[in-house]
Amino acid sequence: MYFFIEDFSTLDMNQEEILQKARAMGVGGTKIINPKEVVVEEWVRLKCQYGCDAYGTRLTCPPYSPRPETTRNMLRFYSSALLMIFDLAVDENEKQRRKEIRKQIAEFERELFLSGHYKAFALVMGPCNFCVPCDITQPCKFQHLARPSMEACGIDVFRTVRKAGFDLEVAQTLDSPCRYCALILLD
Repeated sequence: MYFFIEDFSTLDMNQEEILQKARAMGVGGTKIINPKEVVVEEWVRLKCQYGCDAYGTRLTCPPYSPRPETTRNMLRFYSSALLMIFDLAVDENEKQRRKEIRKQIAEFERELFLSGHYKAFALVMGPCNFCVPCDITQPCKFQHLARPSMEACGIDVFRTVRKAGFDLEVAQTLDSPCRYCALILLD
């Protein structure tokens, strides 16, 4: 696969420029963290298996997503990570907004790749919603956009976000505002 750079102004994007671009996406909070601060636990994937109705129904979710031990090993190869938190109102537009955020994050990952961060890799929160239902018997139709969720890979999103200095609480009701988190691993 070949990518062509159309805008050379993004080459060699530094951390401040990365943060500025993330803020321009409507991020409520953003921070560059050390990947060693990302908390990966075996129990998190069990919450997917025994608590999420998307388990086994999407190629970005368990059992198809990287296992916690793979995630731990992968994190060793990165020197920084961009943590992004989006504040969402729960309304009729929420599902569409989540899809837009997923697309923005994948496009930002690509932009970072093209700017010289060739190892950039995004992880998002919650199940993918590009194809509902997802045909798990076929290759993903949206490989350029679909990314595994942090939880599916064993990342304890709550502890990771709190360690970074942000508030993150469980939404108590279906109509409570919520926070949508993403992580882009960088070299």
